Amino acid sequence: MKKSIYIILALAIFTSCKKTDFDDPSSFTNDEANELIRDLGYKLVTSSVQTTFNTTTSSAGTHFSLLADQTTNTNGNSSWWDFANEPRLRLNNNASYRGATTWNTFYNNFYQANLDATIALDIIEGQKKTILDNLGNDRTKDCQVAAYFAKGVSQGYLGVIFDKGIIVDQANLTTRDFPHSYKELIANGLKLIDKSIELAEAHTTLKFDFLTGITISRATFIQIANSLAARILSSQARDKAEAAALGADHWNKVLAYASKGVVADYTITTVTGGYYNQLVSNLVQRNTDGSGWLAPDLKVAYLADKTGTTPAFYPLTGILPAITTDDKRFYQYFGYTPSFGIMLESRGRGLFTNYYRIRWYHTRNTLNDPGAVNPYFLFEEIRLLKAESKFWLQDYQGAADELNAPSASRIVKGTLPAVVPTEAALRKALHYEYAIEIDGAGGAFVPFTFMRRNNLLIGGTPTEYPLPQLQLELAKKQVYTFGGKGFFGEKGSFGEVATAANEGWKQSE
Repeated sequence: MKKSIYIILALAIFTSCKKTDFDDPSSFTNDEANELIRDLGYKLVTSSVQTTFNTTTSSAGTHFSLLADQTTNTNGNSSWWDFANEPRLRLNNNASYRGATTWNTFYNNFYQANLDATIALDIIEGQKKTILDNLGNDRTKDCQVAAYFAKGVSQGYLGVIFDKGIIVDQANLTTRDFPHSYKELIANGLKLIDKSIELAEAHTTLKFDFLTGITISRATFIQIANSLAARILSSQARDKAEAAALGADHWNKVLAYASKGVVADYTITTVTGGYYNQLVSNLVQRNTDGSGWLAPDLKVAYLADKTGTTPAFYPLTGILPAITTDDKRFYQYFGYTPSFGIMLESRGRGLFTNYYRIRWYHTRNTLNDPGAVNPYFLFEEIRLLKAESKFWLQDYQGAADELNAPSASRIVKGTLPAVVPTEAALRKALHYEYAIEIDGAGGAFVPFTFMRRNNLLIGGTPTEYPLPQLQLELAKKQVYTFGGKGFFGEKGSFGEVATAANEGWKQSE
């Protein structure tokens, strides 16, 4: 089986490669590479883990923040304006389209991380070899835990983001098809995360040092793995009907994962050449006049305004004043400015905003700076996952108790009144907390996926991404896409809602 040392996919098109009659100096079989490069397995796992962490908070998530009306923009950079635009546009699934960077990034990176980890596991479990680090230390068990984790998270995220794909759990897989639904990708991803947790629980001396300059303790690793599993499983449904139909077993499983999740905010401090949260770095960046570069959408102020006078669309004339709110967190997290910054009136004044983000801001105007604090998984997201699981289980009092706990951010920091245990009040409170407390700190697709499974996306919003044009054409499959005002309630290949119906937090224009 011919493989480059660092596999570069013609992604998800896994063609068989056989030994030729002469040696190609640019590539080796897996066995040859493992013999010649002492720490090959360790390098593959390190690459896989770093790619997985980076991609879960990639700047490609900006487009999901725009589609969720968490962020607004009229800039052509990466076609952000197209994703903020109202009425919603149909996704342009063309390889030359600038906005395609969002699905290409997720697709390429997660499949690459998955393949690197698959080859590492083949070295461990198939070839029965020991994996050494660059100092010659035996890291086989550490790498096995990390490889299953990276594979599980990558496959799970692919299932959350795309409508379908291919499960790659064999180093020599050969196919030109995408036979697995988003549900199958998620289910297999969770099985792999479960395996990583099981191995970590049995490996009492686990050293998880696969992120540059960061070592994650065994206990924290297990919490992060459970947290990501809860996030992935909760994000499966494409609309409210599907979320309800998943049933008690599904939501009890989300609750079980969340109950073993992080017990405090898990943040990562930037080190030179190491991890930083690209998405949050984008969202907190400011223009020279102090306005937001990718500013909070008016929805955020609309939800927090206690007077109910903030409109859902920015008016065609005038400047909206700063809101009055009972939530003491609001002006700790968001600032007001009369400036519209770089927003262009000719591209839709209805997309304007007067707010910028304060929370997570770093004085260098980027989180890619040593010492900057990056959110990776917030404890409040665990609280919301528990509350929402109980909500879908129709334990409304239990859900309210989670939100009203004395330690809950909305209570201790926001000083907001208790949520009453009714379906309408709980759904409203959960939406609010995802918008205010989580915002961009939930990574690539949160709170987009919360809004998706609760029918809060505005009509015409794509609920999932199609497979990229290049991959479809390489596999000789028809190119397809989702979204657009003329496609309310459009169904995908598996009967799922692929384009949101017109019943979101506000009506489509």
